[in-house]
Amino acid sequence: MKAPEIDAAVERIEGGDRQPLYLVIGEQVLATRGATRIAKALAAAAGCEVAVHKGAAGAELESVLVDLFTFSLFEPAKVALVVDCAEFASKDAAAELIDEAARALKDDYALSGGEGLTLPERSAAGRLLQTLRLFEVDPFVGTADEAIASLPDFALAGGKEWRKGGRRGRLKKERAGLARGLTALLAAAREEGLSGWSADVLADLDRAVDGGLPEGHALVFAERSADKEHPIVRRLFERKTAFEIEQIRLDGRGEATGLRSVLDELERETGVGIDPVAAQELARRTLRKVKGAGSWGEADVEATSAARFVAEYRKLAGGRRGSSGRIDRAMVEEMVTDRGEEDAWKLLDTIGDAGPERALQQLRRFLDTAPDEAGALFPFAAALGGFCQHMAAIHGALSRVEAPTAHNYNAFRSRVLPKLKPELPESVAKVSPFRLFRAYQAASRRQGPEADRLMAELPWRVLETDYRLRGGSDDRVAAVEALVALVAGGGSRR
Repeated sequence: MKAPEIDAAVERIEGGDRQPLYLVIGEQVLATRGATRIAKALAAAAGCEVAVHKGAAGAELESVLVDLFTFSLFEPAKVALVVDCAEFASKDAAAELIDEAARALKDDYALSGGEGLTLPERSAAGRLLQTLRLFEVDPFVGTADEAIASLPDFALAGGKEWRKGGRRGRLKKERAGLARGLTALLAAAREEGLSGWSADVLADLDRAVDGGLPEGHALVFAERSADKEHPIVRRLFERKTAFEIEQIRLDGRGEATGLRSVLDELERETGVGIDPVAAQELARRTLRKVKGAGSWGEADVEATSAARFVAEYRKLAGGRRGSSGRIDRAMVEEMVTDRGEEDAWKLLDTIGDAGPERALQQLRRFLDTAPDEAGALFPFAAALGGFCQHMAAIHGALSRVEAPTAHNYNAFRSRVLPKLKPELPESVAKVSPFRLFRAYQAASRRQGPEADRLMAELPWRVLETDYRLRGGSDDRVAAVEALVALVAGGGSRR
């Protein structure tokens, strides 16, 4: 675990520099460890215990905040550690506050026009003043126009309700009208001397950042993720009381990255280590990309699957605790049910590497672990069809030109691709060099009469598969399996 910033924060706390609000962001097991160190340092300095709240959100988090703002006759200080509340995950926090303010205005974002603000308008003014303070804009300095102009555009664009059904929020004209209405609302709030505080969680968090907690009281958050544009998060980073540490991700080839620190922490916690190949197998069986990330690039890992990775490690470690052994791959394969996610790029690589049995196994796993089989099958079939087209075109080009052998991407791009491009169809020549390199590797592994027959067949085989997918076959999976088996096994030197 990289923790120099956490170490420095603990040293500052022990030296007397204690802030009321801290945030640690990273893989939950690491964030909890770092936040716990900070909370314990604060509690030791204040002479109290740490109160831990797991998953506190909404009303429960508000209750924690209310307790922190309240003096106690029996407790000289309070330090609360909140783990995984997800309060900072939404980009719509400020926009939602502005939307609440806008609801009290008329349809054209104008005030009611009566003498003084109505009760709903006073509440709306409170939300507006709160939002301005979240962005460190003093509502009472300068003109009302200048204050409203200081708000970021996304705060006026609208929250969740304005982004349903693919909408992108308020139009530019609507944002301009809302800005005029908010300017009038702020001017009226100034005249009536409103302060703008409310019992809302965001308001209380903002008060805490500004030192509103009683002396010795502090709040520490441990979160797996947080939106950098969230007003509170942004302010905490500016004040150097927010810290970002490692998080597990899946790279473009489906490999888990950021595991090392998590594994070190789990070994420290359980006293049991894990072999590198066993760790990757455990990741393969548990980790899944966030919904909507697709199968074709680097992506964050679903929080639930990351939690399952940690839980399975602890379970495996329980079976080894007290012995001298480490967790090995055989143990992972025997005890951990495979609920991971097959990477589509890896599947294409296996097909290109000419291994039909393994390719079909990975295809089955790819479909079995997909949330929607049809939703995964059609995009993969399209990618496979493109891969076949590129491979056949490159095979033909290699038979017509003398090109040096390239064992890595850089050599292919600099020495081979310039010779092949003039021989490739225009549609293939425009494809990204790295995708062509994958097809080149597959084509280079296939030589001889059998490979020539395969490449000659591929265009109509792809068309046949497409026909079967679009209604010419009752078993679409079988159609794709047939093409996978043909391509993976045909003409291979292996």
